[in-house]
Order: sequence, then C-alpha cells, then structure tokens
Amino acid sequence: MTYIKINFGSNFEDEFQKAVDEVFHLVRPAFKNYECIWRPNVDVYESVDEVIVLADMAGLNKDELHIEVSRHKIKIAGIRKAIQLLQNARYCQAEIPHGYFERSVGLPAPVDAQSASAAYADGILVVRMKKLPVMKTHRVSVISTK
Repeated sequence: MTYIKINFGSNFEDEFQKAVDEVFHLVRPAFKNYECIWRPNVDVYESVDEVIVLADMAGLNKDELHIEVSRHKIKIAGIRKAIQLLQNARYCQAEIPHGYFERSVGLPAPVDAQSASAAYADGILVVRMKKLPVMKTHRVSVISTK
C-alpha cells in the first residue's frame, strides 16, 4: 500500500519565522521588504502515465528558472527580483517575497528524466514527466539437466 503525504500546513520553523517576522513588521512595516529565501507552493499530480508538478511562480521571468529532474526528485530554483514601483517610497505593507528560492520535491513514482518538459504561463510552472515502466517480474522455468 502506498501512502501519499499531504501537507496543508507548514513546519514549526516556518511558523516560528513567520511569527517573528510579523512582530518586527508591526514595529516597522518596511521590515519585511528584504531579500529572503522563499518557498513557492507546489502541487504534485500522478496519472497512469505521467507525474505532473505545478509551481506557483508569479512575477518570474522564465529565463530565471532552473529545473533539474532525476528519477525520484525534482528541483526548481531561481530568483524573483524585487519590484520597485516608486523611488523614495515608504512601504506600508510589503508581503511579496523576493530573492533566491529553491524547492526539491520527491516524486510519487520513478520518472524518465529525459522525458521532462516544462511550460510557464500566467505565473504557473507546469513540469510533465513520463513514468518509468513498473518493474515486472520474470518467471524463470527450471529445466532438468540430465
């Protein structure tokens, strides 16, 4: 039986960091306007023939994305640049993370890394990978050697 791990929340370290950031943000609203490591949200789907990964990549240039696929894992990395709309503006609220990001996600089935294809539109990255054939057993007949 195969189990699928679904994580609708985040881990303790992420929650703690978020709480600390919120405290400092209350004291000085521009505090969150710094380059940080962020983690884009990722969905992983599995069909009979392929594994599909969707990643929320709003505001990125497709040329700044770096994708690596191995048999059991996908790594998506890149840089989202800060958006400067006004010179000398005072931020009242700044929540959009920017800077370097990297996500490594385990895949639910072994895939053919060479078959991977990626498309990026409307802020969503879609990576499709063909599954490798299921390991089939081969029955061996025993013959007599008389």
